[in-house]
Amino acid sequence: MPQEATVPDATCQASAMDPEKTRLRRFWPLFYIEAAMRFSVAGLLLNMVGLSNIIWPGEPFHSLEFGVVISAKLTMLSFSGVIFGILADRYNRKRLMITGLLIMVLGNLFAGFASAPWIFVEFIACYVIVGVGQGGIEPIITSIANDDCHLLFRSRFFGTLEALRQLALIMGMFTSASMIDAGAWQAYFWLMSAIVASACILATIFLKEPRRGFQAHESLKHVISTTAARYGYKLTPETVKRTIFSRTNLLAFFEGIFTWILFSVAMYLIYPWIQDQHHVSATSTSILMAVFGVPGVIIGAVGFSRMSDRLGKRSIKFRIYMITGSILALFGIVILLFVMPLPDVGTLDPGDLTLIFKYPIFIVFGIMVFVMRAVLSIYHINQTPVLQAINLPEAQGFISSANQFLETIGYGMGPLIAGILLTATGNDYPSTALISLVIGLPSVAMWLLANKWIDGDVSRINGILQTRADELVRKTDRQ
Repeated sequence: MPQEATVPDATCQASAMDPEKTRLRRFWPLFYIEAAMRFSVAGLLLNMVGLSNIIWPGEPFHSLEFGVVISAKLTMLSFSGVIFGILADRYNRKRLMITGLLIMVLGNLFAGFASAPWIFVEFIACYVIVGVGQGGIEPIITSIANDDCHLLFRSRFFGTLEALRQLALIMGMFTSASMIDAGAWQAYFWLMSAIVASACILATIFLKEPRRGFQAHESLKHVISTTAARYGYKLTPETVKRTIFSRTNLLAFFEGIFTWILFSVAMYLIYPWIQDQHHVSATSTSILMAVFGVPGVIIGAVGFSRMSDRLGKRSIKFRIYMITGSILALFGIVILLFVMPLPDVGTLDPGDLTLIFKYPIFIVFGIMVFVMRAVLSIYHINQTPVLQAINLPEAQGFISSANQFLETIGYGMGPLIAGILLTATGNDYPSTALISLVIGLPSVAMWLLANKWIDGDVSRINGILQTRADELVRKTDRQ
């Protein structure tokens, strides 16, 4: 049964005393870049009402206009991600990373100078600019990790990345809400620009461009580390057909749409479910989500990462088992969240942060949120290593960006589907949640099908890489 490589890590060299900490420390520039980027983009959804009041003082919330803002940003994020992903497979990724961060710096900087009468148009333009830069960050990080971190250490790397991502999002939401509510929206955008600029400076000084293909295969690692050989292979029509269009790849791509529809529907429904239907304040809701959601992410991303790597060493199929199990667990949690008999606190919750903890059922609800975030983290830390294992080094940026593109489509479709279903069912949240589960069922079926073919796909990639290692050896012998 094909397995993930079992050779010691040559690039992520670790000390004998504490190899894991040493390995993680090597990637601190990537961790900081990810955290800074997420911190800077965390405030849009949370502060739509506040920004609407800034643009149209005294008027009701302009939901349509902000729908345009969000859609425009997500659209540019998706397409720019594909472009950056293709470029990351061909050109220097450090320079591309700096370019993406600089674009985000400019978008936030210009947003702080927006003023009447064109403030709304300027906001759209600035968020589009931010989306262009943001779209390239994830594909570049994934491409660098593929060449700089051993396959057996990937879940721990992506687990740490996911935990920092969620912490940065929470901190960014609180920062944005406090500054915009205080009327310091211009200072907020300039602060975000400065934070991303610090990541750009850090990338310029500390980020290293890894050697391509170094962690892809044991033989390649040996050749590249002991000779002057360089991995200069590019995608060809033949390799695209044999690898990118493999059955496992295609299933993993389209599965992401259904999984993210399910997740985005769940997240879209939770907030109005407890706020509109049970009259829990927005402040108490945010505290509830932070208190239970953030630990769930950390436990899932960091706590299960070592187990994921250990099982992945035995067989890559174990990663698929964990992915499938996390999706099934998500199904069950979504059902429980919307059939739970939550009380209507009515006028008793004028922003009292402790009130929800006086009702034991809200503690149970929070535990469900904890488990939901944990199982989603298990999904994240295993999906990327699977995609990396069944693709060539020269395709990692494209694969990551294509996956991001399709998942963004699914994430964007979720709220629309939820809104249509809520309207059709007369705001029946439990029924809407159950119908949404049906939409998510294909994701489980796709991963179970992929489990039948993934061994062959991994063997195919290993065979191609072994052939290329032999070719590089022959080339160096002739020189």
